Amino acid sequence: MSEELQSLLEKINSDGVMKANAERDAIIAAAQAEAAAVIAEAARKAEELRKEAAADAETLQKRAESAIAQAARDVVLKLKAELESRISAAVADTAEKTMTPEFMAELIKSLGAKFLSDPNAELTVMTAVKDAAALDAALKGALAASFRKQPRVLAEPTIRGGMEVNFSGDELYFDFSTEALTGLLAAYTAPKIAEIFAGAK
Repeated sequence: MSEELQSLLEKINSDGVMKANAERDAIIAAAQAEAAAVIAEAARKAEELRKEAAADAETLQKRAESAIAQAARDVVLKLKAELESRISAAVADTAEKTMTPEFMAELIKSLGAKFLSDPNAELTVMTAVKDAAALDAALKGALAASFRKQPRVLAEPTIRGGMEVNFSGDELYFDFSTEALTGLLAAYTAPKIAEIFAGAK
């Protein structure tokens, strides 16, 4: 009887150990599988984050490069505009100082030489208010005897300096105003300035 009991106890113990070992192995296998899944998911997420970070870095780099290029273009445009503005201001100032009433009277005399033989020739000059009286006096001295009709000098508030000259009605017209001279030079210098900046790129 005791041998049977002993055998039974050994069998129970052996079955329990085997069952425990099987459960242990199952738990270990499940834990390993779960750990592998966690590691794989972590690796996947890390790769996604790496790709997103790389894409973000590339986008930021492109934006930075675009911003720098735009800033450079803005600087060039501002510099070009400033240069054109300064040239125009210098031309306007020089034209205004050069176009004195005496100089304008001589210029009109040179321009009007071919019209002086016409008995019906008329001369009308529009000039800046500040120069009107002096130009009128200079013309009376230089050209008064050459025209049957007294040359007319009109003070024009919109003219900053220089003059607009009209011979015999609308037959011949010259614009020597500061604005016109500045515009002519600006039209000439603008392409030259553009070439300079184009070559600097």
